Amino acid sequence: MIVILVGPPGSGKGTQAEHICKTYGVPQVSTGDMLRAAKKAGTLDPKFLAIMDSGGLVPDEAILGLIEKRLEESDTKPGVLLDGFPRTVPQAEGLEKMLDGKGLKVDAVVQLDVPRGKLEDRLVNRRTDRRTGKIYHLSSFPPPPDADLEHRADDQPATVARRLDAYEAQTAALLPYYEAKGVLKRVDGVGQPEEITARISGALAAVAVNDRART
Repeated sequence: MIVILVGPPGSGKGTQAEHICKTYGVPQVSTGDMLRAAKKAGTLDPKFLAIMDSGGLVPDEAILGLIEKRLEESDTKPGVLLDGFPRTVPQAEGLEKMLDGKGLKVDAVVQLDVPRGKLEDRLVNRRTDRRTGKIYHLSSFPPPPDADLEHRADDQPATVARRLDAYEAQTAALLPYYEAKGVLKRVDGVGQPEEITARISGALAAVAVNDRART
């Protein structure tokens, strides 16, 4: 089962990714992690390494190559959860072509749907304890009085607005693309984590049954 998890900053994507991986026994494949690992191991093509070091966007062909190589590993036999890719329609088309060559396909694209105002509240009011790394919210999950709080730079209001604008622009064409394919699963991302987890399980139930039938 190949699942793509899509969600804006502040949607709780990390928490739900853990649930999907644990429930369905699939590894999480993060393109960002793979690029950093390839760079550290010295296995990234020098021309792509130069682009990465200069802060540029690594070409789709490099990322698709890493994903294809990752799919050859034994732990991906039950499937994978793709995180951070694709972000554009050309990337989605490239992924589809690569998977088709392996007799595979994207089974579901789970979109965590959270109103922008809620996302802004979650991010702007998020604080991290420098000592423990624990994350708090000033109103819904207030920190203890002795916490050494940090307001991260990327949680400042102006930065949050830019991050959300970038996400919306990025997914403007991608989500309709997958909706037309019949694999987009929109999940209400507002509520307690366990409530959202239950909604995702419901959205993926039929997909998992069909996947087992194929195997």
